[in-house]
Amino acid sequence: MIATNLSGRRSRLFRSAVELVSPICPEGERTSWQVTRMSVRTRPCSSFAASMMGVAAASTLKAEKSSRMGSAPRPNRVPAIPPVPLPRLTRLAGIRRDRLDSSQRRLAMASDRLPAVPILMRHAAELPPSANNDEIEVVAPAYDVTLEALAPEDEKKDANVEADLEAGRRKRSASSVSAVGEWVGLMGGRIRGWTRSAPDSGQSTPTLPKGARLGTVGPWDERFNTMLLRVRAKRPRVGAALVWLRGPSPPWIETELAPLGLPFVGAWLHRTERWCTDKLAPMRKWRTFTTPAFLLVWLLGFIFLVRASFFTTEHFSEGTPNWIGATDSWWYEDTGCGVNATGCTTTPGYTYVFRCPSQALNVELLNPYAIGAESILYDPLVVGGFDSEKTYRGDSWICASAIQHGLFSENRGGCGQLELVGDFTGFVGGEANGVKSQSFDTEFPSAYRFLPPTSQTGCRDMRNDILGYNVAMSVVFSFLIRPGPQAWFWVLVCLGAWHNALASDPVSMPPALATAFERFAPVLFVSYAFWHFAWRWVAPAFEKSGFIIERTVWYLAGFWFGILMNISLNWIPIDRLTPHDISQEPGGLVAVILLVIFLLCVVVNQLRVIRRTGWFFYYLKWYLVGGAVIGVLAALPGLELRLHHWIAAVCLMPGTAFVTRPSAIFQGFLLGMFIDGAMRWGLDSILQTAASLVGDGTIGSARPTFITNSTNFAAYLADGMIAWSPLSDEAVSEGYDSFALLIDDVWRYSGTATNYTLDGLNSTLTHYFRLAYQASGTAGDFTKAATAFMSNATWINPAPGAS
Repeated sequence: MIATNLSGRRSRLFRSAVELVSPICPEGERTSWQVTRMSVRTRPCSSFAASMMGVAAASTLKAEKSSRMGSAPRPNRVPAIPPVPLPRLTRLAGIRRDRLDSSQRRLAMASDRLPAVPILMRHAAELPPSANNDEIEVVAPAYDVTLEALAPEDEKKDANVEADLEAGRRKRSASSVSAVGEWVGLMGGRIRGWTRSAPDSGQSTPTLPKGARLGTVGPWDERFNTMLLRVRAKRPRVGAALVWLRGPSPPWIETELAPLGLPFVGAWLHRTERWCTDKLAPMRKWRTFTTPAFLLVWLLGFIFLVRASFFTTEHFSEGTPNWIGATDSWWYEDTGCGVNATGCTTTPGYTYVFRCPSQALNVELLNPYAIGAESILYDPLVVGGFDSEKTYRGDSWICASAIQHGLFSENRGGCGQLELVGDFTGFVGGEANGVKSQSFDTEFPSAYRFLPPTSQTGCRDMRNDILGYNVAMSVVFSFLIRPGPQAWFWVLVCLGAWHNALASDPVSMPPALATAFERFAPVLFVSYAFWHFAWRWVAPAFEKSGFIIERTVWYLAGFWFGILMNISLNWIPIDRLTPHDISQEPGGLVAVILLVIFLLCVVVNQLRVIRRTGWFFYYLKWYLVGGAVIGVLAALPGLELRLHHWIAAVCLMPGTAFVTRPSAIFQGFLLGMFIDGAMRWGLDSILQTAASLVGDGTIGSARPTFITNSTNFAAYLADGMIAWSPLSDEAVSEGYDSFALLIDDVWRYSGTATNYTLDGLNSTLTHYFRLAYQASGTAGDFTKAATAFMSNATWINPAPGAS
């Protein structure tokens, strides 16, 4: 390796010589060289090329000094050699002319202007023993860069002038130049090959793409590169694989985006982008003023729509409608209404005016809900509605029942009025308007019917109108107003947060502003981290490249898909990523497999980009650290690991910090997904107790057993009672001290006795019995229902499991 301290004219001459020498090396053993401010560092491909490099350096210095002093060369120096035309040089080097890149071709064409460019093939053995005051030293392998980046200031100015002239010529002839041809030229200019330095260098050095700059190489990277060299020396194949995984060193930081590579579409899109950029140039010039003005108009329209949708309601003669949620009903599950339903309103004739939001059918039961001996799962809770008077059981969800009844549609929501009817027997199920209801063949103390429809004026849920307005305004803002990348990002953050809180997925109805402001501040904090670690590397590249249409399409498509996760992903039959739910939900396993395949393709594509730019091991290091932390947290006793979707967005966002179109889509989607989770549910903990994850499901507690069974029910029926076993040791160890008995899904008994009389039951009806242990009024898991037909003394034992 030779490093020759040069400056001024000598530096230019030596660069010219080295540039002409570089193609001589055999394929796969190209030379790598670097010119700093004061020196040239080069590593030739072999000792043969090293000799030629030495001749080039010495001859160049000799010619420069001779020209300056006006004297002949000294005898102990290598004589100056006349310049060699490009065809002759390429023939001597044994290479084809078309193998030279544009920089080498321009230098060779201008070789006649140099005082001396040696014929290297004739002087391969004439390596000078000394360069007098010019230093020769061994240095480390250098990075391969283009000649334009190494030119002195005056040459750079000349190149800039030439580039400006070329740009002017292109602009003047833009009307006559085919967009397809220009697009092909741009695509060709983005094609970069891979070169490799000497086999023992451990370097895998791609040519730096247009618009990219080099990242820094820290101490860790230097130690890692040294380790790779040692591994490659001992295990060449393993070392070569690791070098390939590492990619270029130093890594790249890309700042521009290549044109879309699709035939015809890419050329048309490039022409459209160019035309729009020319026409909308004033918008970019005045965006400091147009951006706040447009945002003010946008905000006022948004406030008006939200107010009209959720905060104003017409007053009817029946009364002002009361907002209710999608799961509101007149009954609480199991023991919620107290013994004999004393805690729930069952007064016949009581009327209630209500208002339902849209998308009420998107809410389903995630845990089995017992209806006699049957259960409902992954459907809205609706019982009855198909008898002659269309009576619904009291625990039926009001909004879903009203949609089935036909009061209003799911897409718009609406108002209605119901009337309680007290005890009712024989609920008939069916399906209408996309809602399926369950039958219940015995009595229940609470039921209701819908009164004739009221006016729906002022009852429309306008969240779909708000969505259309915000989507349209976001497109106009991105394409016409053309804000800067940072303004674009923060507008999306604020827009998504308040659209979620006030329109698409509010916490309650009407939207709770206090809760929205409480969760908005953490969203801003995490969003800043998103900008710093991911968005600031990708979003500016679209503006710098002039691809505003693509920025609008890619970012907004992913963003709105993520914000509307409660709708866009509602068709996937997965609500909770737990083995139990995946195995029980129809189509859950297939959906998980397809989702894993899709995510694997996404991850592989991002890893490909990360490796290509030289950041593979950097990201691998930090993701391994994060995985180790999550593994430690998952091992903590008494807590369950729960990867909420806001946490998934935080973990995946750093992997999108690369200038590609998929990265823009992923960034938009992950930002929307994070905002949807954080604004709807808050920043829930990554660790939760098992009880908090269960919700209203079974908790796995001990369950009692009935002594009465199918073989002895007739004897117990003659005594007018049923019986069960006393407290078990397991129940006592869990703290239970009494029993709770449900008859026909109503809490009828609470106490320490082990039997219950049947005298108050209608012997002509079917009855369902469920039993649970109890501690201080709180029941554990109930058994599944035992079915009793008192008219013919038949008892059906309960199925195994809890309910």
